[in-house]
Amino acid sequence: MARLLFLLFAGWAHLFAFTTIDEEPSVFVDPSALQKPAETPESEESFDTSEIPAERLIYLTIEDVPKKIYVGQIFPVTIKITSLDKRRPYLVELENGRNVSVVKKHDDIPPRAINHLTYYFKAEGPSIQLPAFIVRYEDGSREYRTESITLTAVRLNPPREFSGVLAKRMELINYQASSYDEGNNILALQLLIEYGNYGDFRLPGALNQGIDSYEGDINATTLLYYGVYPVGTEQVTFSYFNLGKNRYEKFQIPIIVKRSSVSTQTNLDPQASEFTKFKIAATVVLIVIWLLLWIRHRGWGYPILIGLAVAYLLTYLVPLKSVCIKPETTVYLLPTDQSTPFMRLYEETTAKEMNHNARYTKIQLPNNRIGWVKNEDLCSH
Repeated sequence: MARLLFLLFAGWAHLFAFTTIDEEPSVFVDPSALQKPAETPESEESFDTSEIPAERLIYLTIEDVPKKIYVGQIFPVTIKITSLDKRRPYLVELENGRNVSVVKKHDDIPPRAINHLTYYFKAEGPSIQLPAFIVRYEDGSREYRTESITLTAVRLNPPREFSGVLAKRMELINYQASSYDEGNNILALQLLIEYGNYGDFRLPGALNQGIDSYEGDINATTLLYYGVYPVGTEQVTFSYFNLGKNRYEKFQIPIIVKRSSVSTQTNLDPQASEFTKFKIAATVVLIVIWLLLWIRHRGWGYPILIGLAVAYLLTYLVPLKSVCIKPETTVYLLPTDQSTPFMRLYEETTAKEMNHNARYTKIQLPNNRIGWVKNEDLCSH
């Protein structure tokens, strides 16, 4: 029995000596394990970390590009800029590009996490390559850029009266024809153009023309335009391409020289217009007819008609007041700050005063040319 117990004890001790138990991992982290590892000896292999890319802080996305573009059209392109450092200001630059010009860009960009910026371009040709958008922080040198995008623009086959404008909408606000010189009249137009290439506007058949002034932005531009036409031209026709309706729309404007005002050209010389001469002659004929009818029928209505006709006739026959204009005075086409100067008077000149407002006086020069001068350029004597 003693021998049996001894063998059992010896076997149990031998089993305990060669058996291990797996332990659960510790939740405690040794601080020494978080310390920076020792530097690699020079004899050991080292790795170059200079080629590891820096963290990307700006992301660019081109979100909106028109599906159809016409040559000459102004079109928008919207980009989305995401900045991980939302309080850090950045700059946006445009690089290269082909057959496209920048109409509107953003100079002052507010620093924020996400910006949606719309740029406007003008299609100069059928094959377009948009410039690349380049973004970088103002205090950094790293650049983030988009790839260039290639677009195709459709070239229009316009009618003869096409003004050159492609726009979302064009509205004729006002117009006025007046005498320019003995052989020509001037037509002034006030137009409202929305999202259009107003700088390309042209009047068909004009001897001389140009932009007198404009105001507004790409969303809505008010354009004051003039064109000079020979006396005898009765109507001016022009059209534009409506981008919203995808069709041409036409305007027809009669050239009627008036004394009364519908715009900035007012109270014109009656002898400068054949139409005005016709109105004077017609008024005289009516006065004679009504006078004969009054003598024959003695009706009470004829004297009233004759009196009104005479009063109307006198508005054309009253001589214009003369004004003195200082030397070195510029004569303008229209009474606006951005008006086109068309003549300069180098000597003191006497002219006829045709109309005036708070800042300008309309004059007729001795050579029958008509324009506007500033009130401060009139002689005091």
